[in-house]
Amino acid sequence: MTGSHGDTDAATGRTLWSLAIGWADRRGDDDVLVHLPEPGSPEGMRSMSWGRLVHDVAQLRRTLAAAGVADQRTVVLALPNSPLAVAMWLAVPANGAVIQVVDPDGGALAFERAVAATRPVLVVAAPGNAATMREAISRAGVSTRLVVPTELGVDALRHDIDGLRSSRAGAPDATPDQVAGLLPTSGTSGAPKLVQLTHHNYVTAAERLARNTGFLTSDRHYLCSPFFHTNGQLYLCAPAFVTGGSVAVVPRFSASSYFDAARWTGATVSSMVAPPMRMALHRAMERGGTVDPGGLRLVQYGMNLSESDWRAWDALLPGIDTRQIYGQTESVTGVLGGAPWEVDDRRTIGRPFVGVERVRLVPAGAADVTDAGAEVPDGEPGELWVRGIPGRSLMLGYDNAPETTAETLVADSSGAWLRTGDLMVRHPDGRFEFRGRRMHIIRRGGENLSTYGLELDLQSCPLVGDVAVTAREDDTLDAIVVAHVIAAQGYDETAFRAWCLENLGKRGVPDVVEVHQSFPRTGSGRVITRELG
Repeated sequence: MTGSHGDTDAATGRTLWSLAIGWADRRGDDDVLVHLPEPGSPEGMRSMSWGRLVHDVAQLRRTLAAAGVADQRTVVLALPNSPLAVAMWLAVPANGAVIQVVDPDGGALAFERAVAATRPVLVVAAPGNAATMREAISRAGVSTRLVVPTELGVDALRHDIDGLRSSRAGAPDATPDQVAGLLPTSGTSGAPKLVQLTHHNYVTAAERLARNTGFLTSDRHYLCSPFFHTNGQLYLCAPAFVTGGSVAVVPRFSASSYFDAARWTGATVSSMVAPPMRMALHRAMERGGTVDPGGLRLVQYGMNLSESDWRAWDALLPGIDTRQIYGQTESVTGVLGGAPWEVDDRRTIGRPFVGVERVRLVPAGAADVTDAGAEVPDGEPGELWVRGIPGRSLMLGYDNAPETTAETLVADSSGAWLRTGDLMVRHPDGRFEFRGRRMHIIRRGGENLSTYGLELDLQSCPLVGDVAVTAREDDTLDAIVVAHVIAAQGYDETAFRAWCLENLGKRGVPDVVEVHQSFPRTGSGRVITRELG
């Protein structure tokens, strides 16, 4: 990035749709999608070639254009991971409209909020959630068309979609600077926001990940993460449109069949956050015996596992490389990570990716570039700021939220700095270590504690299946630490506290322990801490 607004970066003038057309011309008979209808069984697996995908999506574009899908109008998509979902994700933005993928299991209130926020010209729902979506549209008072396709697999576009009429008329073409999609932030500690990403953003994301990670044309990306999440769209699907690789599509994440489905579909690379990664590991441990992940060669992960989980991973899955990566939806995928030839030390994330203009660590709470002043020294925690250009290497902004956008994207003379809200430490060798969200630092009795670090330590305790840490206000200590635990076999609070004292010392013993049967989670598997109480 040069810091100018000229087309001088890797995404110049391209969209995912133009990339797909290029691969259809060059490798039309090669597979781009491999669809496994049920993650727990290899039955019914089908594939789709680049040539067929482009042919079918071109017809879908014409059909959507006849329904008014153009001119930056929004389409809400409430489908599970499927070839039709991927096709819609290509077709809607290619027409110059905006795709808003939502959790198909989100429920009436979530659907109502999504429809009310963007007032879509079209809503696409699955048979299983159509009634709920119809109710949500009615409650939102929005005039829109609801279509419910009955086929979601590789043959979906060979059939008429109920509610849409085929058309031979032409479809408008998008420009790279138009908004292509709205993606939600994680919403683990606050209400999620909708991030505006342009076509330029999508291609930048794909190029950045492919080049820094070393993705190959032979790689098959494992789409088991939910498609409404950044991980599904940007980390897993988009890179294949740059490299000419392929995507293994399963309808949902399944901890018990994660490695089996990877083997059946021929997946070679995966991207996960730590919680579902941990779930898959523990299911494999419970089953016993060896684990055969097929050709799965790399798992990129966000957040981290405990030391005991890493030992188990290395014992069961020695042939899979792991590589920590850091990025946000707002930062347009990866900002920090290790190189393909480096060993993952399971502690630090890595260095800034090539293609990221600049990062800096500033004193926590800095409000603007001037206020940020000098960067914090190595070894000291600071908030990560990322330099780029909105709509290109950074998000364009938050949808219908100019004030929040201005607080997050701090403008300068030729671009902006993204305030990530994440605390990092830079080591002398240039590698960065994640310390937690700025809002997740607990000030207890004059001492700063990271919920992220404490969670990793507590997850090593054999008496608990999982742990999440929150804070509660206290008149004496300012805040106290609350450990929310899912009990494992043999759990006893006295024994748990004794383990904490012995292994973590006094500062690692939570003030309050609350036992849960399960945790509320986002679609990507992160715990929604604001709902723990």
